[in-house]
Amino acid sequence: MTKRRVTLEDVAKRAGVSKVTVSNILNNRPTAVPISETTRQRVLAVVQELGYYPNAVARALARQRTDTIAIVLQFPAIFQGWSGFTNELMHGVSDKAIELGYDILLHTCAQPSVELEAQSLMDGRVDGALLLRDYDDPLSSILAERDFPHGLFFTRSPRADVCWVDCDNYKGAQLAVEHLLTLGRTRIAHLAGPPSACSALDRLQGYRDTMERHGLSVSAEWIIPAHYSGADLTPLAKLLLQPKRPNAIFAWSDEVAIRAMNLCKELGLQVPDDVAVVGFDSTQTCEYTDPPLTSVRQPIYDMAATALEMLVKLIRNEPLEACTRVFEPTLNIRGSCGAQMEARP
Repeated sequence: MTKRRVTLEDVAKRAGVSKVTVSNILNNRPTAVPISETTRQRVLAVVQELGYYPNAVARALARQRTDTIAIVLQFPAIFQGWSGFTNELMHGVSDKAIELGYDILLHTCAQPSVELEAQSLMDGRVDGALLLRDYDDPLSSILAERDFPHGLFFTRSPRADVCWVDCDNYKGAQLAVEHLLTLGRTRIAHLAGPPSACSALDRLQGYRDTMERHGLSVSAEWIIPAHYSGADLTPLAKLLLQPKRPNAIFAWSDEVAIRAMNLCKELGLQVPDDVAVVGFDSTQTCEYTDPPLTSVRQPIYDMAATALEMLVKLIRNEPLEACTRVFEPTLNIRGSCGAQMEARP
């Protein structure tokens, strides 16, 4: 038989005080008539004796806040993969949430429409939300129009009233391509991310512009869609089997870059002797590939923590120094390009 939950009324009755007095003591709330220390200690002793703990839902309703923030990615299934990127992102938001006294809710329930998804975020379970969504995704605009506290991270917003945190993805692509060109790798293919993600678009544009500045044309067939780590890389395999094949690959993510390295090995090509490979994110996984993967580093942990801190300030109506923040990338050079040196800006 299930034991009945101890209530605030039970504590008040046992201690011989009102429920309001118990609530004031537990929440350390100041009162017009000071509560004596004797009464305070008696109530706390009864709380311990009965094993009372507050009902979180009732407490949230009374306080009109839950001290909980939702993390919303473009696809809920992303939480299932726990890539190096996702792991570091969650590490950053979790540490900052603990520091600021907030819980994290992973928003994993896919709704049939964006309107319903917005309603589910505003149903009172969370005080605000951090979104990593496509650039043209309407969810942020719906939340902004209804004054629901939220922010974007690892993406941007076209709206001036929405806060966001991102990396200079264009510059990151420049760093990758310039490094490869410095090593004499002029036939560079690009594994491109989803065209709906502004980070992927900026990396693609940075690749294109850097090649063109060096007088190198970019053939359409050398830009291969690889939106996720399980994408079909048959077009890349065909390129690598051509007589004048790419001698370098710049991938929009580490996971895709690792797939490309494995494909090269399957085709009998050596990395980096035959093909140099550069990824993007430079998570810890890059240290354990063979050879270790050269990658553009965006400070994922710091970006995630900054985004959560900005959101908490919005929730608390505290002033923000700026509504947007762009982090600088660096290049972590390892063995997959044939050159070893320290990270450089």
